[in-house]
Amino acid sequence: MEKKFKLGLIVALYLSKYDSSAVERLGYKSRREAFREIGLKLNVNHNTIKHMRDQFDTIFSHRAGYHQSPMPPSRLEVAEKYSTLSESALYEIVIDILNQNNESKNDIELYVNVLSLDEKPENDNGTKREKIEYTTRGITGLKAEDFFREKFKKGEITGFNNYRELIDTRQEGTGYDFKLNGEPEVFFEVKGLIAEKGGILFTDKEWETAKKKQEQYILVFITNINHEPHIQLIKNPYQKFNPRKNINKTITVNWAVDESQL
Repeated sequence: MEKKFKLGLIVALYLSKYDSSAVERLGYKSRREAFREIGLKLNVNHNTIKHMRDQFDTIFSHRAGYHQSPMPPSRLEVAEKYSTLSESALYEIVIDILNQNNESKNDIELYVNVLSLDEKPENDNGTKREKIEYTTRGITGLKAEDFFREKFKKGEITGFNNYRELIDTRQEGTGYDFKLNGEPEVFFEVKGLIAEKGGILFTDKEWETAKKKQEQYILVFITNINHEPHIQLIKNPYQKFNPRKNINKTITVNWAVDESQL
């Protein structure tokens, strides 16, 4: 994928996630003007920018047009690596992309280089293989977690009637999302997928925790999360699956204060 389209996807993600407030903050009077001016700056057709924005709406639920279509893997990767940034951080990245001056040149190369979005990987025989859609963190993951929590509250997750309370551990960095105290303890890791089928990504922390907890560790796999979610509970995924190592580059943002300001 050409560099200009990768950059266009990042801008389109911002437009989708923050909608009219993003248009206003970027200094445009309307969405139509935003598509036109952004397209001119990136040398991308304005309808392509709009199309990209619409595809991200599958995650952010502002418009209904693309909700029946699975999100392409390229859009999922951009969402995975950029949607969890704060509005301020994502805005600054978009401004870098749209201005493209010497000061932001190195940063722009970084924004592009963390995205693969290129040719489909090859099979051992040299033929291209289809890129599999995988679970993501961010908005999709939160939807899946909330769906599971509500199902549990309503008593619709069977097999755990002896446990009193589902404990939320998502902010504790434990390698699982929820747990049940008791004998034995039970640990739930929730994964969500927009499509009806696809693969699962575990962080290294999650996979190590699955290894330690074994039968007490349960993967909650929820597919078709935006429409008619289907939930599957998989006990001891460490024994069940044989995953491959996947090393990703990520974007992180921090804010530096020069000593002259102190």
